[in-house]
This record gives sequence, structure tokens and C-alpha cells, in this order.
Amino acid sequence: MAPQKHGSGGNGFYGNSASKAANGGAHASSGVVMTSVKRLKMEQIQADHQLFLEAFEKPTQIYRFLRTRNLITPIFLHRSLTYMSHRNSRTNSKRKSFSLNDLLFKVEKSKVDPESHNLASNLQLTFTGFFHKTEKQLQNSENEENSVSVEVLLVKLCHKKRKDVTCPVKQVPTGKKQVPLNPDISPTKLGAFPTLVVPSHEFEPVNSNTVKSYSLLFRASRPWGREHNGMTTRDTNVIEELSNRKKRYCSHQDDGETTFVAQMTVFDKNRRLQLLDGEYEVSMQEIEESPVGKKRATWETILDEKWVPPFETFSQGPTLQFTLRWTNDTADKATAPVAKPLATRNSESSTVDSSKTSNIKPPQAVAVNDSLGTDLPVRREQTHIEPCQKLHVYYQFLYNNNTRQQTEARDDLHCPWCTLNCRKLYSLLKHLKLSHSRFIFNYVPHPKGARIDVSINECYDGSYVGNPQDILCQPGFAFSRNGPVKRTPVTQILVCRPKRSKPSLSEFLEPEDGEQEQQRTYISGHNRLYFHSDSCTPLRPQEMEVDSEDERDPDWLREKTAMQIEEFTDVNEGEKEIMKLWNLLVMKHGFIADNQMNQACMSFVEQHGTIMVEKNLCRNALLHLINMHDFGLITTATIDKAMTHLRDLTQQSIAQH
Repeated sequence: MAPQKHGSGGNGFYGNSASKAANGGAHASSGVVMTSVKRLKMEQIQADHQLFLEAFEKPTQIYRFLRTRNLITPIFLHRSLTYMSHRNSRTNSKRKSFSLNDLLFKVEKSKVDPESHNLASNLQLTFTGFFHKTEKQLQNSENEENSVSVEVLLVKLCHKKRKDVTCPVKQVPTGKKQVPLNPDISPTKLGAFPTLVVPSHEFEPVNSNTVKSYSLLFRASRPWGREHNGMTTRDTNVIEELSNRKKRYCSHQDDGETTFVAQMTVFDKNRRLQLLDGEYEVSMQEIEESPVGKKRATWETILDEKWVPPFETFSQGPTLQFTLRWTNDTADKATAPVAKPLATRNSESSTVDSSKTSNIKPPQAVAVNDSLGTDLPVRREQTHIEPCQKLHVYYQFLYNNNTRQQTEARDDLHCPWCTLNCRKLYSLLKHLKLSHSRFIFNYVPHPKGARIDVSINECYDGSYVGNPQDILCQPGFAFSRNGPVKRTPVTQILVCRPKRSKPSLSEFLEPEDGEQEQQRTYISGHNRLYFHSDSCTPLRPQEMEVDSEDERDPDWLREKTAMQIEEFTDVNEGEKEIMKLWNLLVMKHGFIADNQMNQACMSFVEQHGTIMVEKNLCRNALLHLINMHDFGLITTATIDKAMTHLRDLTQQSIAQH
């Protein structure tokens, strides 16, 4: 019994351990399954996310390319669109009272009127010193050694009239002053330093908007500066060698003279003022006289501490210090720098607009059914208010009805694909819907602004609706078109012009079920490319009115026929000319039957008889007619009539001479 009890006990012990092992194995297997499931989910999510990126990448690249092409050769102007009318700042109210005689009167008045000169301020430069650290121990007691000649030039960067040339630059010298070299820093009145004034009329454009930007070019000349730069008096041989090299390489400058230059922008290309009242210190750079392509070994000083190039430049030099002030003609008081010489000279309503915008209340939540514009006068009043509103716009990208990515809030109303400033939410949504139809945009009101859901337009067919002539053109044709070309007519009948509905954000809401927008083509007309039946060449738009079946002798075929006849070697020059005239006549009138040859011969001598007489081809024409008679194509009566007509033409030409 003991063995049985032991056996039962042993069986119970082993059974308990086996059950524990089974439970542990179950937990281990379930953990492996869970990790594999998570891994599959992650791989599926990553693959789905990759598909999402690929789906949005292609349209985005296409619209970025179209943006660049439209910047180079725009197809239309956005300000001419109905929903972009606020971009057009010009009004047509003055067209009613416009007269050509008023143009000359306005120009003469602007030149004579003294108030026009007070719109801008004169630029006054007071130079306090030219600093160069390596020059301090080398100064002499002579007065001319303690000064540097500084010349100031006003550089005008003008617009270029052609794309393949660089922008023309005009340099206007404004004056030259002697600036003290390394003066002692002490409180000195500005009147003791040299002063140079740039008059305000230098910043006035001569021809409307020919000048893009204005900048000041400082050119400092220092005698014996280059030879003593970083050298001691013991290096006389080296100095002489360098001076000899300079004589060989540079002949337009004086011996032993070093020139430093620096440039500062006064008005940038956006016509904004960059230099305000204050004290300036500009770093000068030395002009190298060595020929281009020659490399010289130079010594560099390695500092113990960390070398910072900007601070090292201003500590070692050379630098030019000056005080800049904007002054009027009447008083010598510093005035606030304004951008009127370029920015607001012609716009007198800038102060009015600023007063209007200062009283605008902060923007509130926009209702969906509220109209953003009613009539034209109301729309004009809102043009000054709309750009001041800061509306947060969120873009939410959807893929397979799931949110994949949401952008950060944007305070501006620029299009993310073509960077067009729409200035209004309605204009932005309208632009996205009409210009980027590869996507579907749905407007969703948001408490903090507006949310735009972006999804792929599966119904976009991608068919070509542009000019069919551009299909077979070279890829660079859009960038090399020199002038206007004739287009294929889109439509010639204006059916109706319905009353335009008021702009409302409700048209951009997500449509309900059953209200899906029908995808249709917005352009109807010729969007196919036709070909000539005989030559299989593309039919150009200016050839649409002519039937290609009636084209028997196009210009290229006439030229090709003449070239082929010129290649004959077994006939003389007279026979070649007769063959050319006959073949061109047959091609033009289409003579193909035997019973048409008599008429063809008479037409031949009637149309080309004068040319035959001038070139003395009457005997060659007679030989041609006899050959046709030998083949039984014409009768002798036709030969007699033709030759009689040629004799009459010959007698007429003799009588005229």
C-alpha cells in the first residue's frame, strides 16, 4: 500500500508541477502572441502612414512646380478674379475725368511745388574716425598721414528690362571727405568732424519705378597702408618688393595706396528704410590688387582664446565710424526716418488708413451663414479691415476617413501650396477649391478660428483641358514664348449671366449625403488636337478655318519639290525651271486626268508666261508641249494657242523696253 500511496503522492506532486509549468507556458505563449500582434499593428500603421504620405506627396509636388512656373509666366492675374477683388488696390473712379493734358500738368507741378521736396529728408553723415589697429604705431607727425580720404557713392540698383541680363547699377558720387585716422575717443562736438549731406532728391525715382534699391558705398583710400600693414621698419626690402609687384599688377592706382570699401543698404528692394538715426561702425574690406587666379600664402595669428571673427574684425579693424541723421532743409533737427522717398510718396491715404485700422476691434468668431461681402461699396470699406484680422487656420489632412496629420495654427491666410496671400478666409477657400482641385477642402468652424479638412479627390480625372497645341511642344516652350499666340476658341456664345450670389462660407461646408457635388468640366470647346490628312502634321489654331482636304500645295511641299528638281543632273537649267513651274501648277490645281491637260497647258502659259519670257524659256516650254503631244495628252491646236500667247507676251516686253 505504501508504494501505492507514494505513487499517488508522487503522481499528485508531478501533476501539480506540470500544471504550474503549463500555466507558465500559457503566459509565455500569450506574451509572444501579444508582441507579434503589436508588431503587426505597428507595421500596418507605418505602411498606412507611408501610403498617406505618398498620396499627398504627388499633388503637392505638382502644385509647387505650377507655383514656380506661374511666377515666371503667369497665366492670369489674381487681382482680376471676382473673389480676389480686394487685391486690386486701384479704382476706376478717375477714368471718367481722365485727360492726356493732365499728365504734363501733374509732372510740372510736382517739379515746381516746393512742398514735394519736404516730403523726404536729407541724409546727413558725420564721420568720427577711421580706425585701424595696425596703423597706430606707424603714424607720423605729418598732418596728411593722420587722415584717410573717404568717398561716399550712392548706388542705385535698377530694374532689368530683359531676363538674360544683370540688373543695371548706377553710382552717383555724393562727396569726398578727409576723416581722422585713429582719433582719441573724447567728447567732441559733431561740428568738429567732417560732414556730408546726401540730398533728398537723389532718392527720388526719375522714371516711375526704375530703381529697386538704394545703398551707400564707402571707399576709403589710405596712402602707404598696404606696405606697412603688419610689418616693421626693418622689412624695407620686402616693402620694395611688394611695391614693385604692385606696379606690375595694378596701374590704375597710385603707388603705395590701399583702398577699403563697405556698403550699406538705405532702402531695400521692398522699398523699406533700413538706416535709422544713430551711430554706426561699419567694417571695411581691403580691395586686392593681385590678379585673379593667383593665390598667395598669408600668415595667420592664432589666439589663445576662442577666435570670434565678427568681434575680431571690429577690434582689429579697419572700421569706419559715423553718425547718421535724417534732417530737413529748413531746420537742422533730426527727424524721424520715414520711407516716403520710396514707400509712401504717392499714397496720401496711408495716414487715413492707419487711423482707421487703429480703431478696429479684435476679431470674433465668424458665423457660417454670415456674408463676407455684399455690395461693391461695402466690399471697399472692408478692404482695410480684413488684413488686420488675425485668424487661426488649422489644416487637417484626412486619409481613409481618418485624421493623419494636423498642422499648427497659422495666423496668416497664405495658401500652403502656392504661398498666395488671399487676405480673406472666403478668398482662401475659394482659391483652394478652384486652383487645387486635386484635393477636397471642407470648411469646419472652430472656436479659435477655422479648420480646413484636406482629403484626396478621387474623382479627379486629370484630363488635359488646356491648349492642345502645348501637348506636342517642347517642355521649355512655356518659358521661351516670346509673344502672344493664337488660342483655340473655348466658347463663342455667352448663354446667360446669372445674378452672382453673395459670398458665404456655407458653400465650403462638408456636403450631406445625397448632395455630392457633380464633377464637371468648367471649360467647353476644342480641347482636342487635329492633324492634316495629307501630311499628318498638327493643325495649328490659325489653320482651323481652312479645310485640310483642300490643301494641295502647302509651302513646305512646294519647297521640297523645288529642291528635288534641283538635284537632277541629266537636264539643263532651263528644263529645271520649266519642270518647277509645271509641277507647282499641277499641285495647285490638281490636274490628274488626261482630258484636263489641254486646260492645264493653257493655264500654264497664262499664269507663268511672263516668267518664261523674262527667263527666256519659250523654247523649253515648246519642247515640253511637244513631249506631251507625243504621249497623246494634248492636241496641236493647244500647242498653237499656247505658243501664240507666248509670242504676244514677248512682243509686249520688247515694246516696253
